[in-house]
Amino acid sequence: MKLDSQQKKIVEELAFKHNLTKEQVIEIISLPFKYIRDEIKEIEFTGEETQEEFEAKAKNFNIPAVGKLYASYYNFKYVNNARRIKEQNKKPRD
Repeated sequence: MKLDSQQKKIVEELAFKHNLTKEQVIEIISLPFKYIRDEIKEIEFTGEETQEEFEAKAKNFNIPAVGKLYASYYNFKYVNNARRIKEQNKKPRD
């Protein structure tokens, strides 16, 4: 995890305040995002899901002070369409 100078200062203050190492503080800060990444990687989409199927598979996460992280069906369809167009453009033309 890369930290800028202000973030490093905050990590040092938290480590000192709670009698932890800087590495422990960084690990604590990273845990919610690692959990979200791992949960999202387990979901398998074909790209052809209906809105109901998408909503049944998709997960939402609420992180205090950050807000709600979610995927919308509109964005899902947009990304899959863009991926499909990109793949079509890579295919050799006769």
